Amino acid sequence: MFVLAVLALLVWNTCWSSTVAIVGGNATQDGRPLLMKLRDNSEGPNQEFVYNNAGPFAYISVTYRDSADQAFGGVNNVGFAIINSNAWNFNDPIPGPDDDGFIIRQALRTCQTVDDFQGIMDSTNLTGRTRPANYGVVDATGAGAFFEAAATVYYRYDLNDSSAAPDGYMVRANFAYSGSTYHLGQNRHDRVMVLLDSAYAGNFITHDYISQVICRDLNNDNHNPYPLPFQGQDGTLPYGFLHTHECINREISKSALVVQTALPTENPLLSTVWALVGEPISTTALPLWILAQSVPVEFDGPPGIGSSLNNKALLFREYLYDFSVDNDALDTWRLVDERGWGLLPLLTSLDDLATIRGDSALAVWRNTGLPIPAVAASLQNSIATFTYAQLDAWGPPDEPSLSIVRLNPTEVRLSWSPVSTDIFNRPITVTGYTVYTATAAFYNRFSGDSLTTVTTPPLVLPSSDSVRFYQVRARR
Repeated sequence: MFVLAVLALLVWNTCWSSTVAIVGGNATQDGRPLLMKLRDNSEGPNQEFVYNNAGPFAYISVTYRDSADQAFGGVNNVGFAIINSNAWNFNDPIPGPDDDGFIIRQALRTCQTVDDFQGIMDSTNLTGRTRPANYGVVDATGAGAFFEAAATVYYRYDLNDSSAAPDGYMVRANFAYSGSTYHLGQNRHDRVMVLLDSAYAGNFITHDYISQVICRDLNNDNHNPYPLPFQGQDGTLPYGFLHTHECINREISKSALVVQTALPTENPLLSTVWALVGEPISTTALPLWILAQSVPVEFDGPPGIGSSLNNKALLFREYLYDFSVDNDALDTWRLVDERGWGLLPLLTSLDDLATIRGDSALAVWRNTGLPIPAVAASLQNSIATFTYAQLDAWGPPDEPSLSIVRLNPTEVRLSWSPVSTDIFNRPITVTGYTVYTATAAFYNRFSGDSLTTVTTPPLVLPSSDSVRFYQVRARR
């Protein structure tokens, strides 16, 4: 009988909430099951994806930086995959540190089937679980289930049960269907269902649809901001800003993953983790393969430093949010502006490149057989290294501080200091400055009408209007 030992932690944090889904192969475009998890917590920003081969089965999982004894979602080398979310509508009578990370680690180390995981649920019924949770699992046969686990009892919902999963997929936020009527995250649950229903009807439930569209979704209770940028006002926030706390992608989302398992007829080592280390709107979805027997250093860095991709995502997050306005105030115009420029188009383009390279390699391996681990490792390392270099090179120029002087009734002079750094205070070379004009104030939103591009200031312009607004933007 399995008995879960909860070890003392040097550092541990409560995983406050998550949004999760499991999709059976009968609902996906290519017939391969998918699992999704957005890992939300109000602490623990330093996340990593790790490879661990210390148990009976090796696995890839997401966890806290420098933490080897917990896992919070992943897949092992026999095709067993697992994700979870906290269930806040179960009673929580068992004291002690949260045990969901230990349960998931034990499952990845020892489980081959859904029924194996039920064995863990049976044994922990006896000892009691300190963190009520919804566990979603899929195995190499394509079987899948949600286990809604209270302290000493659980409820199982199978993917092949038409009453539990009428279209072959199930979603959980932070409540159990079998718990009380307190449904934390009902809006997130419902929004994921809407997006999956739409994709199912059109036969485009794919790993990249989930990572790019669902994991980054910014629809909240009050506004559908699409198409971005949001051209409206959310409550008292400035124009174009959005509250994200009730979105799928939240200000407390620290990482996400989409596990694509193999077909029952395929080698389970072909399972892929599409890993987003960082808040989804601030990072990319890149492939990790259990067959590689490693993860790139960009996902699992040196002790105390951690994942460089996660560190970059944290930097981007500081750029996207204005915490002086509110703790979840996202500036959607920094994600993408009215010209189609911004961080999100970069992330999407890098996602697409990673998908092309990853899916192309998988197609070859499925047809010709598994490569040696070094080949898979080389490819995933190459994708991660290239992606990080592109992210590291990105940074809009600082905005020039503009001075406008009317020279006479028909001319004005625009002056500004040359820009030599980007928004992250790194040296850059500016190729020119584009001048925009409008009859209304810009408020750092609309660019107005482009007048001209010059290489250096100042600039004298004809202007007979008594009121006219100007803006200058540096170009790299």
